[in-house]
Amino acid sequence: MKLTSLVPEAQSRFRDAARIELGKGGLWTHRLRGGPLLLSCTSGSVWITREGAPDDVVLEAGASYGGAGRGLLVVEALEPAQIAVDAGGAGKALRAALERARGSWLVLLSLAALYLVWGSTYLAVSVALETLPPFLLAGVRFVTAGALLYGVLRLRGVPRPTLRQWGAAAKVGVLLLVGGNGLVVVSQQWVSSGVAAVVVSTMPLWLALFTAVRAARGGAPGPRGAPEVSRGEWVGLLVGFAGAALLHLGGDLHAEHAGALLIVLAPVAWALGSLYSRTTPLPDGPMAVAAEMLSGGAVMLGISALAGEQLAAAPSSRSLLALAYLVVFGSIVGLSAYTFLLRNTRPAIATSYAYVNPIVAIALGIALGGERASAATWAAAAIIGAGVVIVSRARH
Repeated sequence: MKLTSLVPEAQSRFRDAARIELGKGGLWTHRLRGGPLLLSCTSGSVWITREGAPDDVVLEAGASYGGAGRGLLVVEALEPAQIAVDAGGAGKALRAALERARGSWLVLLSLAALYLVWGSTYLAVSVALETLPPFLLAGVRFVTAGALLYGVLRLRGVPRPTLRQWGAAAKVGVLLLVGGNGLVVVSQQWVSSGVAAVVVSTMPLWLALFTAVRAARGGAPGPRGAPEVSRGEWVGLLVGFAGAALLHLGGDLHAEHAGALLIVLAPVAWALGSLYSRTTPLPDGPMAVAAEMLSGGAVMLGISALAGEQLAAAPSSRSLLALAYLVVFGSIVGLSAYTFLLRNTRPAIATSYAYVNPIVAIALGIALGGERASAATWAAAAIIGAGVVIVSRARH
């Protein structure tokens, strides 16, 4: 029997993977030194024995042998065969499996945070507005949350954003927080938390529309050219916007102050910010969230000063507790989860919170906030949710 060993070129690649051809009776040997090894028989059949092992193993085509230990491993071809050897393969496979499991749990936890936490922030905003003016409330919320997150990240050794990254974070922060969140807070002076959540739930529809327009203009060309909006997407958009129109026709957006209608622009700004954040050079990981909150919060404090907002009296304990909840959960937890989902899942998954939040917000508003939801509000929530689902399935 002829001893078959790896040629120098194969030996240089052995740390990743190697394929060895063996004639009938050919041998391949390898000295195990404690690390993991994965050996697969891709054709033919081989006999395997290991120094110190009690049993021999015969592998047919498609079977594998893996493990870790020390000693001489001997492989003999019972017929012309090919084997694939990956030193460290078992360990890499385990690490890959653990990474996939970790990613799945992070996705699930992030979705839970968006569904439950963001659904509850509408009621928290209503409570905080009892004794705090809107832009001061939003500015303090995001500057505090951004400073806390930024400080923790810097203590952990995360590098500070570059000037270019600060500029990108400021643009996204203005769109998401000043336009998307700030307009919601201002409007909630006259609009119930449930109605606010229903209006904001149109965001995925705007995102789908803006994505399609951007692609049609060549902003995101694919391998087949710029895609057009499909018939299913148009149906979903029309259904979703019909639900938004029902809020107007049903009187749920009627208020004594015209500022209540500003909430209609909030999902538009949020959709633009979400779209822009996917291509702009933001800092990595949670640092992007910290930079966006610091930038957006600073702008809102500036608006508060220019608008002459003042405290009529000392904030109530209810408002301060609501503000603390918004800082920790609504901002740090919620925005971190949303940013993670935007960068690691499809947009349809990341924005799926939009048709869960209204139900949570309406239920909490009725149970804890003494609010009342009309039939038009419930119907609009259901119609908008159906439109979002249709768009998501059509795009998928």
